[in-house]
Amino acid sequence: MLTDTPVRAETGTGPPLKAARKPRMPQWFWGVLLVIPSAVLVLGVIAVPIVYLARLSLTDAHAYLPRINDIGLGNFANLAASPQFWQSLRTTLLYAVLTVVIQLVLGVVVALLMHQNFRGRGVVRLIAIAPYIIPAIIVALVWRWLLEPNNGAYSWLVRTVLPGADAVNLLSPTWIFASLVVVSVWMYTPFVVISVLARLQTVDPSVIEASTVDGAGPWRRFWHIILPELSAVLLTLALLRFMFMFTKFDIVYLFAGTGQEVRTLPLLTFQTIFGESRLGAGASLAMVMFVLLVVFTTVYLKTLHRRSEDTE
Repeated sequence: MLTDTPVRAETGTGPPLKAARKPRMPQWFWGVLLVIPSAVLVLGVIAVPIVYLARLSLTDAHAYLPRINDIGLGNFANLAASPQFWQSLRTTLLYAVLTVVIQLVLGVVVALLMHQNFRGRGVVRLIAIAPYIIPAIIVALVWRWLLEPNNGAYSWLVRTVLPGADAVNLLSPTWIFASLVVVSVWMYTPFVVISVLARLQTVDPSVIEASTVDGAGPWRRFWHIILPELSAVLLTLALLRFMFMFTKFDIVYLFAGTGQEVRTLPLLTFQTIFGESRLGAGASLAMVMFVLLVVFTTVYLKTLHRRSEDTE
């Protein structure tokens, strides 16, 4: 008679059977799976716009009209033959190098001063970093008012200190570039100050105290102890600040306008696209800036790598 009672397997004398193990996914699979979101983000935000920009640079695309024709390297040939392009490139390089060098030197000095113990140090640090958090439009308007040759604070100060003297127009074409460098240094030096000050706070004070006991003066302590500790930070800051200042647009446009004396490559690109409606030509300018920055970054990083290998 059949029953619903389950039949038990007979137990033998052999070893117990092991349950079948599910196949495990290899480690590389999980690595790829985790990288996919970042890769998609990079492709969507960086790679795709660069490819589209490169495609536009090979056309005569108009900013508003539905006109686009392939012209090959015609835009780049026009740039190579354009005196305006070379003048803008020289202005951009001069602006970037001057502002970065002054930012680094002044940033280190200010950071060393704020690293000392004195009353009200927190308030002084807050004031020192304030220019970096002020919007560029406010900085530009305030500085243009300060340097206004007729009714600005600068002209008032000149008339007060030197009665009867005429204030030099620092917003004139002769002086506007120098004024732009000063305003840019004032605005962006706090970034260097914050970075250097953060590194100074990690330097072992016992090393500095030992060197002081051994008779090392302030200059020797800075040159042989503090500066080597800051070298990595300063080299990184030099790269970052050069990239930022090379592509800086807002403060240049808002403070100095689009005159020939301050017409950097970002300004020339802006004028070409929005002023002349030549989208393809503007895209070629943007590609030139991109390639120049890639070349500079590659050479700079290889130089740093070679230097680190030599020191080891």
